[in-house]
Amino acid sequence: MRIAFYGRYSSDNQRETSIEDQRRIVTRWAEQHGHTLVTEFTDYATSAASLKILNGLQQALHAATGTPAPFDALVIDQLSRLSRDIGDTDAIVKQLKFLDIRIIAVQDGIDTAQETTKISVTVKSLVNEIFLDDLRKTTKRGLDGQFLKGFSTGGRTYGYRSEPVYDPAGRIDAHGHAIPIGYRLFIDEAEAAILRDLFRRFTEGMCEKSIAKDLNRTYPGQNWRPNTIYMMLRNCKYVGRFSFNRREWRKHPTTGRRVCRWRPKEQWEEQVFEDLRIIDDDTWEKVQTRLSTRQHLFAGRKSRTTHLLSGLLICHRCGGRYSIIGQTYYGCRNHFESDTCSNDIRIRREAIENLVISSLTRNLLGWLETIRTAATRRCKPAGSDAGTHDKQRLKTLRQQADAIMAVVRSGRLTGRALEETLTTYQQLWNQVETMEKETRAATHQDRPVEIHYDPAVVQEFLAHLPETLHTDVRLGREFLQETLQHVRIEDGERRQTRCPVCGEEQGKLSPQHMQTHGLTLDQAYRGFPGLGFTKKARLIIQPSPSGILNTLKVCGLKVAGAGFEPATFGL
Repeated sequence: MRIAFYGRYSSDNQRETSIEDQRRIVTRWAEQHGHTLVTEFTDYATSAASLKILNGLQQALHAATGTPAPFDALVIDQLSRLSRDIGDTDAIVKQLKFLDIRIIAVQDGIDTAQETTKISVTVKSLVNEIFLDDLRKTTKRGLDGQFLKGFSTGGRTYGYRSEPVYDPAGRIDAHGHAIPIGYRLFIDEAEAAILRDLFRRFTEGMCEKSIAKDLNRTYPGQNWRPNTIYMMLRNCKYVGRFSFNRREWRKHPTTGRRVCRWRPKEQWEEQVFEDLRIIDDDTWEKVQTRLSTRQHLFAGRKSRTTHLLSGLLICHRCGGRYSIIGQTYYGCRNHFESDTCSNDIRIRREAIENLVISSLTRNLLGWLETIRTAATRRCKPAGSDAGTHDKQRLKTLRQQADAIMAVVRSGRLTGRALEETLTTYQQLWNQVETMEKETRAATHQDRPVEIHYDPAVVQEFLAHLPETLHTDVRLGREFLQETLQHVRIEDGERRQTRCPVCGEEQGKLSPQHMQTHGLTLDQAYRGFPGLGFTKKARLIIQPSPSGILNTLKVCGLKVAGAGFEPATFGL
C-alpha cells in the first residue's frame, strides 16, 4: 500500500525535531506492515485549532483529489496531528473516505477503513478538542497569576527589555540550568530616548508619516512605518500603566483565522509601575488630545476603498507592495510611507488598471495555448506498459503469497508459527496490492493530458471582461489575484514631458506649472489622456497557470487525463 505521511507541531516553543519523531514512528510502522512511503506533508509551528490555516494538510487533501490518487492512505502519528476541532476532523475523514483513501493514526490504533473505528474517531476527536479548551483556560489562568505578581505576560514592547527572575529555591532543569519563575521588564534607555523624541515630534505638529521618514533617516535599519508610530502614540505602557485581560482571540468559524474581541471593561485588570514610565503626563496628555481631535474631524470619513490591483503590484527595487498614494496614484509603499526605498515612480490608478486588463485580455488565449502545449509535451507517449522486471516481480510475489496460504490452509501450523506466517503473508500481499496500483497508475498517466476549450467562447468571455472587472471591483480583484501571480513594476527610461497647454518641454510636469494655466494636475491628466507619465514604467505580468485553468472553467474549459499540476512554463 502506498502511504503519505503528515506531521505537524503546534508552536515555535516546541522542538522542530517533533516532526522527525513523528516521521520515525510512521516509517517504522510502514516497514513492519510492508507499506511504501511515497510522499509526505508537514506543517511547522502551526496550531491545529483550524483546518484552514494548515497549509501542509491542505496540500495533502488537494493531492488526494488527483486522478489517480498519489497515495492510498494518509498516515499520522496521532489523530490530534490532523486537527483538534471535532468538526474539522470529521470533514477530513469524510472527504478522504469519499476518495477511497484511509486515515491511519498509528499510536491511536485508528484506521478509517474499519467500520468499528467511527466511534473511536469521534471520541478521540472530542477528547482532543476538550484538551485544547482546557489548555486555553490553563494558560489564561497562569498568565493572570504572572501579571498580578508584576511579571511580563506578553511579547517584547519597544522601549523595554525583559530579564528572567529565577526560582529562589534554586531549582534547575534536566540540563542543569536555573528555572525562571517569570520575566520582569526594565527600561531600555537607548530605545526610550527614541520614544521621547518620537512623542516630542508629534506634539510639535508632525504627522506619523513624516515622523517615520525622519526616524528611518536618523536610525536606519529599523523600518519605521506610520501605523507603527500611531500604535506607539496610543500605548499607555509608556506612562507606566500596564493592562491585562482587555482582549480575547476567537477563531472565526468560516475563515479559521483568529479575530480579536474586546472584553467587558469590568474584566480588565490594570497595574501602575512608575519605575517603567518613559513619557511624562504632560506630553502624554498633549498627544492624546491631538489624536482625539483628529479622530473627531474624520469621524464621518468613509471606510477604505477596495482597489482592483491591491496586493498585485510589486516594486522591483525593494520587493515591497505598491499601494494607493493620494487616492489616484499607485506608488511603492516603502518609499512614500517610510522612505526606505528609492523608487519614487507614481503611476495613475486608472492608467495601470487599463494596462493590466488590456494585457490580460490580449494574452490570455496565448497563455492558455502555452499551458496546453507544455502539458502535452511533459506527458509520456500513450501506450507505454509496465516494465518486464515489474511484471516478473509481481508474479513472484503472488506465487510466494499463494504458497504461504497453502501451508496455512493445510493446518500444519499452530500458535506462534501460525501468527508469524500470517504476518509474512500479509506483508507480501500488501506489496502485491501496492505494485498493482502503481502499475494501474502508470498506465493511466501514460494517457496525455488534454485541455479542451472553445476559443470562440473564451473570446466572448474576454470581450465582456473589462466591463465586468470595473463594475464589481471586489469580484474583479478576486479574479485578478487568481489569474495573475503578480505584476512587477520596473524602471524605464526617463523622458521629457511636454506641457499639453503651452507646449513647453519640462523634465517633470509640476502642479505649479499647471496652475499657471488654471488646471490641477489631475485635470491635466484627464483632459489630455495622451500626456503619459513623467517616467516610463515597464510592467512585467506573471500569470498563474493553475489560476487560469480554474477561472476559465466558466467558459467550459475541461482538463482530462492524469493528475496534472500546471507549473509556470516560463510564461
